[in-house]
Amino acid sequence: MLGFVTRRLRGRLPLAGAVLLTVLITTTVPTALFAFTRGVGEAGLRQALQGPGHSRATVLVTSEHATASRAADDQAVRAFSGELFGRLPVGVESVARSRPYGLPGAASPGKQADLTLLASLDRARVRLLAGELPAAAGPGPLAVAAPRAALARLGLTEAALPAEVRLEDRFGGAPLTVRVTGVYLAADPGAPYWRLDPVGGRGLQVGGFTTYGPLLVDDSAFTSGALAQNGRASLLDPDFSAVDAVGAEAVRGRAAGLADGAPEGSGVKTPAGFQVKTELPAVLAELRSGQAVARSSLLVGALQLAVLAGAALLLVSRLLTDRQEPERVLLTARGASRLRLGALGAAESLLLALPAAVLAPLLSPPLLDLLAGFGPLSAVPLDTSGTWLLWPVAAACALGCVLLTTLPAALRGAGAAALRRSGRRQALVAGAARSGADLALVALAVLAYRRLARYGGGRGPADGSGDPAGLGVDPVLVVAPTLAMCAGTLLVLRLLPFAARLGGRIAARGSGLGPALVGWQLARRPKRSTGPVLLLVLAVSSGVLALGQHTAWSASQRDQADFATAGGLRISGSELNPLGRGGRYAALPGGERVVPVVRTVQDLPGGKPAQVLALDAAAVADRVPLRADLRDGRPMRELFGPLAAAGPAGGNAVELPGRPHRIDVDVTVRAPAGASRAGLGLLLRDRFGLTFRSPMLRLPESGDGTVSVDVDALAGAPLGAPAAPLSLAGLVVSYGAEYGTYRFPSEDSSAPGELAVRRLGVAEGPGGPSVTVPVPAGAPGWTLKTPLLNGGAPAAELLPAPDGAAALPRLRYRGGEDSAGGIQLGLVPGGAPAPELPGIATRGYLAAVGAGVGDLVPVPLGGATVPVRVTAAVGSLPVAGDTALAVDLAAAGRLLAAGGGLELPPAARRPVPQVLVDLPGTQTLLMAAAIGAVPLLSAVLGGRYDRDVAARLRHVEEM
Repeated sequence: MLGFVTRRLRGRLPLAGAVLLTVLITTTVPTALFAFTRGVGEAGLRQALQGPGHSRATVLVTSEHATASRAADDQAVRAFSGELFGRLPVGVESVARSRPYGLPGAASPGKQADLTLLASLDRARVRLLAGELPAAAGPGPLAVAAPRAALARLGLTEAALPAEVRLEDRFGGAPLTVRVTGVYLAADPGAPYWRLDPVGGRGLQVGGFTTYGPLLVDDSAFTSGALAQNGRASLLDPDFSAVDAVGAEAVRGRAAGLADGAPEGSGVKTPAGFQVKTELPAVLAELRSGQAVARSSLLVGALQLAVLAGAALLLVSRLLTDRQEPERVLLTARGASRLRLGALGAAESLLLALPAAVLAPLLSPPLLDLLAGFGPLSAVPLDTSGTWLLWPVAAACALGCVLLTTLPAALRGAGAAALRRSGRRQALVAGAARSGADLALVALAVLAYRRLARYGGGRGPADGSGDPAGLGVDPVLVVAPTLAMCAGTLLVLRLLPFAARLGGRIAARGSGLGPALVGWQLARRPKRSTGPVLLLVLAVSSGVLALGQHTAWSASQRDQADFATAGGLRISGSELNPLGRGGRYAALPGGERVVPVVRTVQDLPGGKPAQVLALDAAAVADRVPLRADLRDGRPMRELFGPLAAAGPAGGNAVELPGRPHRIDVDVTVRAPAGASRAGLGLLLRDRFGLTFRSPMLRLPESGDGTVSVDVDALAGAPLGAPAAPLSLAGLVVSYGAEYGTYRFPSEDSSAPGELAVRRLGVAEGPGGPSVTVPVPAGAPGWTLKTPLLNGGAPAAELLPAPDGAAALPRLRYRGGEDSAGGIQLGLVPGGAPAPELPGIATRGYLAAVGAGVGDLVPVPLGGATVPVRVTAAVGSLPVAGDTALAVDLAAAGRLLAAGGGLELPPAARRPVPQVLVDLPGTQTLLMAAAIGAVPLLSAVLGGRYDRDVAARLRHVEEM
């Protein structure tokens, strides 16, 4: 049989070569695509786990055990590491910590003492700036190295080292005297190692109190007993450079037990006596979802290529079958059965497919090397060596080609038999009935499209029913584009006879004989052109779909980058003093385009969280992009204009000239005998519209006095700097519980006190004299917010200023039976603000609270509840998402200041880890910097940034 088949193919060598080449291409492309999908998936997985976000995949294990438990602790940590990561290599780094100690010097009024601790940091992880690193523990004071941020706080300079410092034990023990021998800085604050540092290698952390980075000591201080070990932290740093998808999935299953709210019995459990902090479960879950999306995208293209290759193979094999038709008829006449003819066709197809099954796995690696050598893939560590899995994939593809090449001959034989049995008329009727398959395919494509319309956010169906078979991808997502392509192609073929007749009539009207004959031939037998037209339409359709998919993907990446960063650079999560952030951000490249955003979370009915944004509405309208479909095509200025119009106009703050280092307030106090001192706080507004409240300053008991606000200390200089010019947005007067119960003489419990601000002054040098701030006598007055006493009378009232005097506030205040709980008064320049704020809400937010445009919604903001009038509804808001509400920052700050001296942003703080991501395909950077403040504060810099800017931002913490 083999010899006969070979001689038969040799007689039609060009057609056999065409089939062989088509089968080779059809087999090689899916095999190479399989290798590419596998290689890219694993390369992306390793890059995500081992790249810039590697710190999220580490595991921090802490305990509060003494030095004597080290050996047992190390054994428990190693056992936990082996159970969690299996055979993956894991590096373990440990740091011993002491108890917290208070730094020398008196704490500010109303503020706790600054703290630090001692830790045995790895000397290879620090950079020595001055002096020398501490030696092993010995007699005398313990040698330490201080972080650079703590040097000024300790009252030392680099030239004064070594120097002794006395630390106060916060647990009531004996003070500890240490000898500072050097100054260090974290060599790479972004390294995962600095998760072992409570302040993340940044030198300080600001909250209700300031925590300075640990004083570096030699580990012998703990092992020798010179210093008590209060706890020990170990960092498990796995090496994911060789992990594959199966290994990552195994780690994900074991790490599930470490996630918050994990069910009992899931994954690895935390060892007894230890605390574990990690984002590993969330990271692996995100990667699993991302791999499913990437796999689906590649399978969409693979299926389209498979359909195109199958159509080409069917067309070529049909040509070969047509040429062999006389031979088939002759063999049938000589007694060959249909089974015998089918065996000959199968052998012929196997002979043509065998070279493809052998060559496809060998050709795939060179093709991948060629593909990975150009464009963006050249920067991807793609494994192109191939695996044994390529052989079964190539064999399966070759077998599919055998079936496709055998199919035309089998159908031809079956059709001939049916024609002989039933007559030509019945065969034609059957063919006409089968021709409705294209309409069925169109119906399937419509159903798939409607299914795709239910997808939300590109992650799957809105009801979460994707991937019902557990295939790792949603079949509908993969098949729908190919169904649409095939349905459109078949509809074009249905129109082909009409187009052929029309083309023939047009050609017949011409004077040329050739076009007329061609048109007549096509119009007479249009079905003979079905195959080439089918292949042509499929090729064009797949190309258009590929271009459309690429364009949509690129636009999606740009839209996501612009949405997440508001079109530029997003900075959040810094830990500088609140007032010092604005000047620090303004010093960055493009800092003049900073748009401040204060972000808080509101719990909506049903437990769904919403983002509440207070932002500079005018700047957002001018510089922040928002896709037109999310705002229903309305201009940004039309949406955010009403919000910006509600902001404070001129005269609503007292401008402070220059760059103030200190603010002096001259006051006169007249209080009844026996009353405790009151306190005065200043509300300062920077040039970005953010409002900050100074610590409460003790006023004199009675008579004239001066209280001062150290702006440099409030801003955290030298690291922080206020964004000048500053203005005085209000005053806060507090008396009662905060500064001792305000007691009035027993014979007259209503005896009032008086407070008059006589002068405001600013000093533009740290220790220089202050210059009077000009406040003309005709300036707008002040608005007083005062609580009511038990009798219903206000606790305070404004007094008129003397003729010709500056428009500074004078008030009379009194206590009562409820004064023991403390009374706080708020004063703001100018008239009272509007009682409500205009705001923009997303439709998801309005649906959750059951409100609409024009309704008044109570919103928690800045420690108070403010009424917000919804002026417009949008689909989504940048950075915040589809459940959010936005108000103007300046208007909200004035309303809160007038409502009781509240600041915006509020004072609550907590640290946030550092993130710096360079989004591929765009020049947009997303930066959650480690240099200053609250997660509730974000700064958005409009515009684009190059990679040189990114490099400078990586070292911004050293400015």
